[in-house]
Amino acid sequence: MIGYLSARADGAARRASILLFAFATMAACTVATAQAQKGVFQPVPAELQTDVQIISSAGPLNQIFLGVDVAAQIAHTADTSYEVYPPGTTPADYGTFIVVADALYAPDFAGHGGTATASIGAYTPFTPISQSAVSGSGSSGDPFAVTTVVGVGTTGLTITQVDSYVIGQESYRTDVTITNAGGAVSAILYRAMDCFLGGSDSGFGFVTGSSVGCSTNADNAPPDRIEQLVPLSGGNSYYHAGYSEVWAAIGTHQPFNNTCRCTEQIDNGAGLSWNIDIPAGGSVTRSNLTVFSPLGAQALFVTKTADAANATAGSADGYTIVVTNPNAAAATLSSIVDTLPAGFSYTPGSSSGATTADPSIAGQVLTWPGPINVPAAGTASLHFAVTVSTTDGTYFNQATADAGGQTVAGTGPTAPITIGGGGPPPPPNVIATPTLSTTMLALLTLIMLAAGVFAGRRARR
Repeated sequence: MIGYLSARADGAARRASILLFAFATMAACTVATAQAQKGVFQPVPAELQTDVQIISSAGPLNQIFLGVDVAAQIAHTADTSYEVYPPGTTPADYGTFIVVADALYAPDFAGHGGTATASIGAYTPFTPISQSAVSGSGSSGDPFAVTTVVGVGTTGLTITQVDSYVIGQESYRTDVTITNAGGAVSAILYRAMDCFLGGSDSGFGFVTGSSVGCSTNADNAPPDRIEQLVPLSGGNSYYHAGYSEVWAAIGTHQPFNNTCRCTEQIDNGAGLSWNIDIPAGGSVTRSNLTVFSPLGAQALFVTKTADAANATAGSADGYTIVVTNPNAAAATLSSIVDTLPAGFSYTPGSSSGATTADPSIAGQVLTWPGPINVPAAGTASLHFAVTVSTTDGTYFNQATADAGGQTVAGTGPTAPITIGGGGPPPPPNVIATPTLSTTMLALLTLIMLAAGVFAGRRARR
C-alpha cells in the first residue's frame, strides 16, 4: 500500500513538474516574442522608478513627465495613450544624450518602468543633481517650467535642462545648457525619441528644413497626426529610421547623418544632434521644440539675415525676417518679435514688407502687431533698418512670431553683424617724425666733437 501511494505521489510530482515546465516555456516564449517585436522591455517596480515632475494643464499637451535623468513622456488631450514608447512608462524613451571622449552618457533607462533602448549599447547614466518644482503660470510671458540638473560622469560637465510649456500650444520647449568646469571639451549632443504616435507603434517620417518627425502618412502628405523635433539652434543634423536604428546610431558615437526612411511604414524613432565645443569654464546651449499635432500642423519657421555682415561703428544696417509656413493651410501671425543686440536701435519709418507699421519698442525688444498672413506653403517677409552699436564686436540677433496655438520656431541667436574688427586707423595727414635712440645720440655727439677738433687743428695750421 505504501509503495502504491509512493508511486502515485511520484506520478503527481512528475505531472506537476511537466505542467510547471509547460507554463514556464509558454511564458518564456511570450517574453521572447515581445522582445523580438520591440527590443528589451523590463518592468521596474513603481517604488524604484525614476522620479518625475509633471507639468499638468488644460493642454493640448495636458501632461509632460520630466524625469530627474532628463528623460520625458508626453500626453496629448486627443489621445488615450502617451506619445512616447513605452506608452505606459513615465518617463519613457525620449531624452538628452551626450558623447564626450568617445563615451556615451544618457538617461537611466534601466530605472524606468520599461525601455526598448538595448541597441544603444554601453553608456553611463547621468547623475541626478537637482530638479525644481513646476514654476510659472503657463502664459506666453510666464510659461510653466521645470529645471533639471545632472552630472556627466567625471567629465567636469554639468547639464542644466529647462523644459517649458505655454498653455494652448501643441509643442513644448527644451533648452539644454552644458557647463564646463574643466578644460575645453568637444562633444556630440543628441535629443531623440522612440515615437508612439496616436497609440500606434508604426508610422512614416518627414523632414522640413533641419527638423524631423514621425507621421501617419509618408512625408506627412496629406497632413495627419505628427510628432516633430524642431531645432531652435542652428548647425544640427537629423535622423529618422527604425527606433532601434536611432538608438544604434547614438551608440556609434557619431552625429546623425541627415537621412529619413520617410516613405516606409516602420516602428520608428527620430532625433537631432549637434557637434559642440564647450570652452574651459564656459557653457553652450542648444534648444528644440517637441511638437504633437493630431492634424499634422508643422511648426512655422523664422529665419533672419543682416543686410551687411560688416559695418562701421554707429552706421546704418538692416535686417530681413522671413516666416515660412510649410503647411497646406494659411497661418495668421498675431505678432512678429525681434530682439536687437545691445547698442542697436530701430530706424523709425523703415518697416516694409509684411507690415509698414513701426513696432512697439520695449528696451531692445521690437514687436510688430498682426494680423499678418502667411500663405499656405508660403512666406511672410519683414525688412527694417537699424543703427548699429558704436562699440566694436560681433553682434547676434534673434526673432520669433506668435501664431496662437500653432507652433513657431524662432531663430535663436543669428544674423551676425561685425563692427570694426581692427585697431583704429592712423590719424589723417600726419607725417611720422623719425627718432633716435640714446646710443645713437651719444655716437652722433662724439662724431660732431671729433669733427670740431679736426676743424680746429686745420685752422691753426
